[in-house]
Amino acid sequence: MRTSKRPIKSGTTGKKLVDDLKPFGKLIQTTYRNDSLLSKPQLAKFSQTSRVMLGTIQKQIDTKLVQCPLDVTAITYCHDRRFMKLMAILPSGERYRVDELVEKLNELLLGDITEATFYQQQQPKVLEKSLPNDISDKTKRANQTLKQRLRQLTESKLQLTQQYQQLKVALSQKEKALCDQMLLNQELTQKLETVCETNATYQFKIKKQQQEMGAIREQVRKKQTKIKQEQRTQLKPDTKHICPKTDNRALYKKIADLQLKLSLSQQHQQQMQQMKTTQAQQISRSERIRQLTSELNQTCVSEYHPLLRLVDKYNQLVSEDVVLWHQIQGRLVHDGDEWLFIDRQANEYLLTSEGMNGLLVEELTTAYYYSARQRLDTKFIRLIRQLNIPVTNERDVVKQVHESVEPMIEANYQVLIISWWGETVKNATQKLKRLGIKVVWLDPSDVNNDKIVHEMHKPQYDFQLIVLRGAHHEIVTAAHRLRRLGRCVKVANNPGVSAMVSFVREALKERCDHQTRV
Repeated sequence: MRTSKRPIKSGTTGKKLVDDLKPFGKLIQTTYRNDSLLSKPQLAKFSQTSRVMLGTIQKQIDTKLVQCPLDVTAITYCHDRRFMKLMAILPSGERYRVDELVEKLNELLLGDITEATFYQQQQPKVLEKSLPNDISDKTKRANQTLKQRLRQLTESKLQLTQQYQQLKVALSQKEKALCDQMLLNQELTQKLETVCETNATYQFKIKKQQQEMGAIREQVRKKQTKIKQEQRTQLKPDTKHICPKTDNRALYKKIADLQLKLSLSQQHQQQMQQMKTTQAQQISRSERIRQLTSELNQTCVSEYHPLLRLVDKYNQLVSEDVVLWHQIQGRLVHDGDEWLFIDRQANEYLLTSEGMNGLLVEELTTAYYYSARQRLDTKFIRLIRQLNIPVTNERDVVKQVHESVEPMIEANYQVLIISWWGETVKNATQKLKRLGIKVVWLDPSDVNNDKIVHEMHKPQYDFQLIVLRGAHHEIVTAAHRLRRLGRCVKVANNPGVSAMVSFVREALKERCDHQTRV
């Protein structure tokens, strides 16, 4: 394909531009081809580009314009809204259209016009035929611009209206809260004034009582002083028969003997204290614990309350629970003059008078079960109360001992228990396994909190039981979050074995009923 370069000509006369004006003329043609009305950023860019392009002909213009020089870099540009044209303003104040300015600069450089002719003001030529079409096109574009601007202003107005409404609602809420706070402050101020008045009244009463008590004490003191003076006068010895001259040698000897005994007793006391300190240093820790235990009795038991912190510290160090008593259930058997306690596992224990725990022998019965506490080290039994579970026959007893040989539900449910009560969880786990329920037990004192929370989020567990005592704050928070999400989770406050089994059975029964209905 052949390409021909057309020479760049001026807009009116059609003369060829000089080489140095060709870039600026090409810029003018490009600008007029796109749109004569430029935006502010485009107008600034056009002005900057024109300064650079016209700067190349500055020396040639200086040679042509001697009397009144022209600085081409000081030329500014603006829009003429009447004719929708881009205008150039010279430093001397003359206004030309951009294409007319290019034409005059070209004629000046070619030598066609002189300096005087260059500065003659010319009115912009308007083609009467093309003006209406140009004006209509420009008017359409201006209308479109105004419509777009109106649309933007309308959207801005809607947004500002919404923001105003929101701020108005927020302001009303804050005013209401402020009013409530002011009312509350007024009520508190009134209560404070009432309390101050009551306090002043009590202070006055207290001062009055103190004055009365001081007067009573003064009267008592005077009476006691009077009584003591009377007693002294009664016990005053008769000095008539005392010999005025006595021998003091025996008295001095007694004083010396007493001082010697006092010094010997002080030395003996110091030796005893030194022996006690050396013995205390040599006594082992176990011996100290034995001495502490031997001194415990009913009168000083209230002073041993710090030992509870010692037990907690021991449990934290060895990661176990020191539990001396656990709760069991069983029935009574009367054998002659003795009463036997038979637990659910058919173990027999002799019931002493201390083990009856205040229950009268006449009130004991073999027809109902009893709850009791058993000491783990001595197997000592102490009754608690009678249960409302009757004992029918041996078959029912064996059935209640094993609770159920058949699984509670056909489906294999899985339960997660989080607790540090080891013995209680073990007994509950054994009973739940007899019901066909798989139990997973996590101890917060052995397992990390992050691992426990990760295990709680697993979907394989049908029920989760979290014991509040021993569970950390993160675990309890995760349990409440899972419960809000619809998971079957319960947070209990230190339940026993029977309570744990009851919680699990009720939860799984409700789950089974729900699945049956669905």
